[in-house]
Amino acid sequence: MLQNCDLLKIIKGNHESKISHHEIEKVIGTTISTENAIELFESIGITITQYGDSYEFREVDFLNEELIKKEIDQIEDSENIKLSVEQIIETTSRYFSQKDIEKYEYSVCFADFQTQGRGRGSNQWLSPYGSGICFSVIGSLFSEYSPLGLSIYCGIIISRTLRDLGYSGASLKWPNDLLHGGKKLGGILVELTSQSQDYYSFNIGVGINYDIGSDLNSMAENLFPPTDLLKINHDLSLCRSEMSGILARTVIESLKKFNQRSIQSAFKFWPEYDALFEKEVKIIEENDILEGKNIGIDHTGALLLDDNGVIKKVYNGHLVI
Repeated sequence: MLQNCDLLKIIKGNHESKISHHEIEKVIGTTISTENAIELFESIGITITQYGDSYEFREVDFLNEELIKKEIDQIEDSENIKLSVEQIIETTSRYFSQKDIEKYEYSVCFADFQTQGRGRGSNQWLSPYGSGICFSVIGSLFSEYSPLGLSIYCGIIISRTLRDLGYSGASLKWPNDLLHGGKKLGGILVELTSQSQDYYSFNIGVGINYDIGSDLNSMAENLFPPTDLLKINHDLSLCRSEMSGILARTVIESLKKFNQRSIQSAFKFWPEYDALFEKEVKIIEENDILEGKNIGIDHTGALLLDDNGVIKKVYNGHLVI
């Protein structure tokens, strides 16, 4: 971990986006081949390209804890929120100890790079160092709410916030994908664990592409190819830290108001945010395939499919066109 921090110091303190091979060997304390040097940086999500005896890399917009804290401090009772901003960790969703979780009303962790970032199911969430807005919020709520409903609720809140920030095309694909213009912008992962008969603990993970750069091109053949905030708006006035803080603040403020009334109020806006509303879709769940017209969601967040007049409720599965 110490070596990783030293490598990041070179990147962070270098304003010409160049690093010599000698510098790398000096940091790690031994000789190293060009191939191994490149692999070393790739292990922390940074791509370096060789040019003679040196390497070039793209500029990184490092997270700034002060800017993030400035947004979190605007939340009522912010002293009951545990904030952590990390450079490299395994995953934001498993960062806090049980002691932290029990002591604070909410715990929120941001990271520049996750070595074991988690997506839906067993999928990994992989993105280059400093390329995304990645954070997890941990807290508790009454047990009457389902993970599906909470995921969709948070998706609507985040999409609405992005639209308020100028991303008018921000939308959702049931149940947890963030889209923009038919391309994947990010995702939301929600886990609920029963703590008692009355309460669940929740773990909400948010991943949004901020600046993936050239890596976007390598995934262009996907059904929903990726996009990022900087590509959508080159004149973005907010840095990654400010965007991160605003989005986390909005999510936590919405969770503070979370109840049956607020969730149903948010669900009314689902057709406005659903990128595939009233379109023919297909749901893949293990070995089963369901097809029909997407006509919205019910009060729990289940997807409603109209299959030739027969309305089916879908609680799990991967939605494709």
